Amino acid sequence: MTEDRSATWGSVRQPWSELVGRAHEMARIEEAIAGAAAGECQLVLIDGEPGVGKTRLLRQLIERAHAAGRTVLAGSATEFERLVPFGMYVDAFTRLSDEHDAPTAGTGPGELAEAALRTLLSAGERSNTLDRYHTYRGIRELLTHLATDRGVVLALDDLHWADGPSLELTEFLQRRPPAGGFLLAVACRSSMIPPVAGDAVARLSLAPLDENAVASLMPPDADPRRRRLMYQVSGGNPLFVRALLDADDSTLAELADGRPGAALALEQTLLAVLRAELDRLSPTARRAAHAAAVAGELASLVVIAHVAELDAATAATAVDELCRHGLGTLTGARFAFHHPLVRGAAYDTCGPGWRVAAHARAADHLRRTDGSLALLAHHTERYAEHGDEQAARTLGDAGIAYLDSAPESAVRLLRDALRVLPERDDLVPYRGHLLTCLAKGTGVMGELTESRRILHEVIHLPHEVATAAVAFSSVISRLLGRLDEARALLSARTGQAGHDRRVRAQLLLEGASVAVLRADPGEAREHALEAVGLLSESADPALGAATHAVLALACLQDGDLTTARAHSRRAGWLMDSASDNALITHVELIAPLSWGETWLQRPDEAARHLARGVDLATMSGGSYAMPYLLIAQAHQRARAGRLAEAIEIARHAATAAEYIQSSETLAMARCVMLLPVLWRHGTGPAMKLAGQLAEAAPGSAWWQAMADVSVARVRLAAGRAEPGHAPPPSVLTRDTEVERLAVQSIQAGAEGDVGTALYRSA
Repeated sequence: MTEDRSATWGSVRQPWSELVGRAHEMARIEEAIAGAAAGECQLVLIDGEPGVGKTRLLRQLIERAHAAGRTVLAGSATEFERLVPFGMYVDAFTRLSDEHDAPTAGTGPGELAEAALRTLLSAGERSNTLDRYHTYRGIRELLTHLATDRGVVLALDDLHWADGPSLELTEFLQRRPPAGGFLLAVACRSSMIPPVAGDAVARLSLAPLDENAVASLMPPDADPRRRRLMYQVSGGNPLFVRALLDADDSTLAELADGRPGAALALEQTLLAVLRAELDRLSPTARRAAHAAAVAGELASLVVIAHVAELDAATAATAVDELCRHGLGTLTGARFAFHHPLVRGAAYDTCGPGWRVAAHARAADHLRRTDGSLALLAHHTERYAEHGDEQAARTLGDAGIAYLDSAPESAVRLLRDALRVLPERDDLVPYRGHLLTCLAKGTGVMGELTESRRILHEVIHLPHEVATAAVAFSSVISRLLGRLDEARALLSARTGQAGHDRRVRAQLLLEGASVAVLRADPGEAREHALEAVGLLSESADPALGAATHAVLALACLQDGDLTTARAHSRRAGWLMDSASDNALITHVELIAPLSWGETWLQRPDEAARHLARGVDLATMSGGSYAMPYLLIAQAHQRARAGRLAEAIEIARHAATAAEYIQSSETLAMARCVMLLPVLWRHGTGPAMKLAGQLAEAAPGSAWWQAMADVSVARVRLAAGRAEPGHAPPPSVLTRDTEVERLAVQSIQAGAEGDVGTALYRSA
């Protein structure tokens, strides 16, 4: 075992040759690496107090995994960038990409790392972002490719500082690990272990070193008294030993006297030592340290000079001084502190007023160099004041970008943007857009009451601002099965004057969609036909395709198969002629198109359109669209007899519905899963699922009717059908009525009532 002791603070430099006192932990690490190689899923937690050696042990794990031929990803978090979404994973995939610069045949580690970075950073590059659940699935698939037959190791340091999306992705990977052998190794403080790390297969809690181990970390000529003092002051903490190597005996004695019973927290004492180390720097070097602490991962020589307000030559000299004192290293042009506590000390010791101005200068540099929107927002949050329109737009644009991939971050940024945005009439449209996005973010997080409150605030803004809020309010109502509420709101908005033809067509399309779910094909056809008359299909083929798809479904509900086929073919042709960018806005309505194609016995077209829709939703942020698309895909697979695929896709749909807190699509997913479970796994599992569906049935009349029929079929198969004939649902369409009569005919025959069986069958 080896440990690099060259990175010490102060003037004493010794090559530390051994990792002392951790033989047991290293043995457990070797076992975990071997287990991952054998195709197992392993979770290793390394925890302990600050400075006890968590990072060093994690590095040993990484080195051993590399030596064993594993693919290794290593990322870390800091307390200063903990609000930047997916920061740990961006760090990990960036390092992997840097390790594999040479291009390969498209599936090498470098290319896969770049694909992962595009997935995670896309939120900072475009307004339509990836939805969380399918982002996580995509990262898992990339890790599976990286694993091949060697296994993959994901090492995450300082997990206690991780941002929310990184923790959520880590939990997802733990519960649904990639195939091919997976070792997840995390390091965090014992007092701050996130719940995701609580079920570790191997927990390595690092205790302080004993007196002999501490003595072995000191120069061999150190006298026994100094060794005892060092052990007493350090408490066996290796990082603390390193920080105190230059202290003279009198200083050690004073520190020992000031720590009766070791009552003072190690971290606070260590920070005090580090602050004293910073005080020894020249004023210019100290300012450079402060600037580097503010800049974080941006801390190149150019950025340090800009943030510290130094010329290039002076900044370079100051950074050289920091390196000479062992506070950090310069790799290329980027300066990095040796330990997060060093950066923490530097950040804490710069004045609060100077710090705010420094964040503003860091943001200015990012704007001038087209830097990452995520980091720009991170710095902007720390200096923005009310009335700063530029800052408000930065925060607002970042919030919009993160809406689907990191909704908690998005909601925070959007609230900050609204707080900072000036109260001017010309900014009312932008304020309305921010409020609508805030409503979407709170809705995704399950705060539907708050989402509805915000939407009502937007609805009372000027006409052109409120329309998008009305349409989104209808989406929330559909997801909750509250279709009468959606219908009333859309009717009120559609009846108002002043809409251009395209906006009115969009509102009518949403109204037709609600009518289909309400099992009112007459109203659906009326709205959809009016929308078709308003549209120029050549100008907007995607909106035209969506309208014809809903119209085909309404005709199918009405039993008008000839007209349904005509509109379905027209919708499919328009969809095929639409570009991906045009189709993204209406990707959700590929679901009714494919549903109709499946019922009209055009399975190949349905499968092809659904594959495109799922891809577009995955790559463009279809958080709301995805459950609908997966439900339609599960239905198509079931009709094709591919039952295992149907069940798996329906489970994905249910998980996606739970992510967005949609009770309606969750019930729909269970509904399409029910019969495939019956046919593949028998009546026991099907009856259990039928009970769940009966307890939480769909709110829409059309899906309620389908659920009733499916539950009746399961009970009939299980021999538990209720005697007699239950009354039909209050609303029936032709498609659901045919199935209901068929089930009633079979049930009557099973009961020996031949006359009723023949009548229902006829």
